[in-house]
Amino acid sequence: MHLDFLRALYDDPPGEFGSRYVSVYLDTTATTAAAATEVALRWRAARERLAAAGADDATLDAVERAATLRDHAVRARVVFGRRGAVWLEGTLPWPPRRELASLAPLPHVMPWLAQLPPRVPHVRVAATKAGGRLLAVSANEAGEESATVTTVEGASWPVHKVSAGGWSEQRFQRSTEETWAETAKRIAAATVAAAERVHAEFVVVGGDVRERMMVLDMLPPAVRAAAVILDREVAADDAEFDARAREEEERRSARQAGALLDELAGRLGGAGERRAVTGLADTLTALRDGLASDVLLSGEPSWQAEAVWIGPGLADAATERAALVERGVAAPLQGRTDAALVRAVAGTGAELHLLSADTPPTAGIADVADGVAALLRAPAAAL
Repeated sequence: MHLDFLRALYDDPPGEFGSRYVSVYLDTTATTAAAATEVALRWRAARERLAAAGADDATLDAVERAATLRDHAVRARVVFGRRGAVWLEGTLPWPPRRELASLAPLPHVMPWLAQLPPRVPHVRVAATKAGGRLLAVSANEAGEESATVTTVEGASWPVHKVSAGGWSEQRFQRSTEETWAETAKRIAAATVAAAERVHAEFVVVGGDVRERMMVLDMLPPAVRAAAVILDREVAADDAEFDARAREEEERRSARQAGALLDELAGRLGGAGERRAVTGLADTLTALRDGLASDVLLSGEPSWQAEAVWIGPGLADAATERAALVERGVAAPLQGRTDAALVRAVAGTGAELHLLSADTPPTAGIADVADGVAALLRAPAAAL
């Protein structure tokens, strides 16, 4: 997960380090006719807690406008604000696991990242003998999807085989199959164009059995190898297409996690120079030195048990206050471990990988100290 989209959160003008962030996770699900009232009541309770903690009215007013914005398609809003303005906002496709309202030196971003489902650009293809409908799905860094619909008109005649009788029946049947093939060719071409446009990693092909098989046969080998079959004739925006795409995204995410754990095990157990570190203290050091390329966090958050010391720099975080003082940070503050890790990853261009409890235990990050590890750009001896 690239966290470049979070950089704007940490853009501190000189002298502003320490101004606290309001972080709000609000359930905005419209379940009843009184949904707006329910959301307003949830927000009021959150605002009262934040005000009691010391949040200023200007920031709370700004966060309120964003958090209570009505949209029946949005199940949850995530808003981060400070100094009288909203600095970043996002949504979740389902209610938050727990509604949160916090005031702290760093924004509480980890619950948002942990609840974002994996989003992989792909194309959904519903093929019929009369034509096709495609949905090209892309996603931004914050996991928010956008989709572009393409309609493919099939060859017009003849579309259906009928028993014409007499000497012309064989020619008529052959013409029908040629029509299907021409339609499949058009759908395949549109699929390739859509896949290139969104940089799709896979395509989901469903629809009429005969037509979808013809479409698959006409796809280039690289696209065909990444194809996933939906054995149903439903619309491209149908829930079954969505479910099949989600299954493939989860499968790819698990495979990537397994590969990362294998890579970690190889780097830790190899005979050569170690290009990985484990444990919270060494991972934070690698981030401060700009050496971490990938940070891996286990599904068991033992690494969140203690607060860490933070400074104004994006990667200023350490388990010991003295480590930051030695680097010239005059007045370190204490902050959440997860918030400090996210800021350091975003600030150094590393990638964050959240490994769920059901990740295949190929290397066993659960056995790694603190459940934290990092792959490095240079040997660990450079730390």
